[in-house]
Amino acid sequence: MENEPLAMKDTEKTEEISVNSLKPNPYQPRKVFDSEKMKELVASIKEHGVIQPLIVRKNDNNYEIVAGERRWRAAKQAGLKNVPVVLRDYDEASMMEIAMIENIQRHNLNPLEEATGIKNMMEKLKLTQAETAKKLGRSRTAVTNLLRIMNLPEKVREYLAKEELTLGQVRPLLGIENEADQLLLAETIFVQGWSVRKVEEAVNALKSGAKLSEIINDGQEKQQPVIKEPSKKARVNEPQEVIFYKAYQEKMMGVLGTKVKIHKKTDTSGRIEIEYYSLDDLERIYEVIEKNKLVEQAKNSAKNKLTV
Repeated sequence: MENEPLAMKDTEKTEEISVNSLKPNPYQPRKVFDSEKMKELVASIKEHGVIQPLIVRKNDNNYEIVAGERRWRAAKQAGLKNVPVVLRDYDEASMMEIAMIENIQRHNLNPLEEATGIKNMMEKLKLTQAETAKKLGRSRTAVTNLLRIMNLPEKVREYLAKEELTLGQVRPLLGIENEADQLLLAETIFVQGWSVRKVEEAVNALKSGAKLSEIINDGQEKQQPVIKEPSKKARVNEPQEVIFYKAYQEKMMGVLGTKVKIHKKTDTSGRIEIEYYSLDDLERIYEVIEKNKLVEQAKNSAKNKLTV
């Protein structure tokens, strides 16, 4: 079924099916559904209904969702009894492949969900990394890097799953052999808000023979948090415009996991400076920007606020 589109075909018809007769895709890699986005979808469905039909397959007396689990969950919360569906015939391999492709294309997965899904897909479908990368439209390097995070301790993977740490922050920990050191450093990164560069420096120092306790103590003295709320004194003494741009810098640093500077030129234009500290870090930052369109969103938000 490679490259088969999920969009409805002209020859297909929709039908109404009870929400209670539907079951999630057993190969769904997505484990976390953003609560705020779900609330928005529920409100939309209450007002407009489910506009895009779910793709389902027949399974005994029930139906399994191939694509559209989020709409199904929201429809149930909205109190709908039935939802529109398109019935198709998919085998197990196709179910797994579609679930991964749909979520990756919509950027719905956190790094751990994506890595777990890729690992399961490779094992069940007996695919190589190169074959998996081709099916998912990813580079082999990206697939390899994602799979490596499965070697991290469970607690570190939890930080990723909860999006409390970024992939860029935890990836350097793979260079540490001692699991206890990985765990302690991950906790330090989380508590102190270390940047990707600071993590890489700490790992390099540890591999060079420095004591982890000294590295952590040194970091506490020198490291500035990645996200720092402006003090009340700063809010009073600094112009509103300065506070505004600082807030956007901090938001972008929190998402990108690296240092960001906004240089204003005029009231409606300027320059954004994003630092990277290795080629892997550059690739990570590019993927984040490509997925979330951060630059465009920040620019539009800034324009809107400055013209209000």
